[in-house]
Amino acid sequence: MMQTARPLLNAAALVLATIAAAHASSSEPFVTEGATLRLVTSGLADETGQLRGVVEIRLERGWKTYWKEPGASGVPPQIDVALSLNVSAAQIHFPAPEWHEDAYGAWAGYGEPVLLPVTFTVDDPERFSFIKADLFLGICETICVPVQAQLSVEPGRAPEDPADTALVDAGFEALPRVPDETFGVTEATRSGDVLTVTASTPAGGSGPAALFLAPGGGYVLGVPKPREASGGATRFEVPVLSAPSGAAEAAEVTYTLTSGDAAVTGTFTLR
Repeated sequence: MMQTARPLLNAAALVLATIAAAHASSSEPFVTEGATLRLVTSGLADETGQLRGVVEIRLERGWKTYWKEPGASGVPPQIDVALSLNVSAAQIHFPAPEWHEDAYGAWAGYGEPVLLPVTFTVDDPERFSFIKADLFLGICETICVPVQAQLSVEPGRAPEDPADTALVDAGFEALPRVPDETFGVTEATRSGDVLTVTASTPAGGSGPAALFLAPGGGYVLGVPKPREASGGATRFEVPVLSAPSGAAEAAEVTYTLTSGDAAVTGTFTLR
């Protein structure tokens, strides 16, 4: 019994030792080469235990960071809240990325300062909560550097701070919307090592469509290439670089589809 409790007591002591460093409902800035990082929360947890926040990534000119599925050599952002008090999980949400090219190939990410919205799970909304987040991500100029930062926030210290609220609202408002029949993936078929994805895009879009894929189930996909666009639809060809051994294996693919400044995020099944 004591052997089980001791690690929990040690973890709680580490969290409590850092509470004094938190100001308002945002963390101290973490400065690294090419970027400054900060964790910001807004409000208190709702009745279901959900608390909103953002990871603010202020990139310096010429620096970039990765989307959730950046490519074969990328480092997707990750967050771990295991050392937090009364907070058991955190989910990062991603705004629409752009395609970038470097010596290692094409990858999906962000070349401007970006807000990554986060939903935290608070176990008991009536109790005190403290977030101690270990953040891991890649920051790139000519080469990419892995960055690990510890960011601490006491959400209840100043839950109505107007600057924090505005920043968190802006992060969530910038997320892609839910697809519909006029804007989203309509069909996905695989033939051998090629996946063909057909997507509808809004008429009069301000730019060409782009597709970003995050597959599960052991699939590894290449960069989607648009092959034809007509009648409000774009067909993409996607190399299947690796697939599970079972012929009947199916996996859910999360996608983000952009057309100019508009974006949607949804899922489809890949077989």
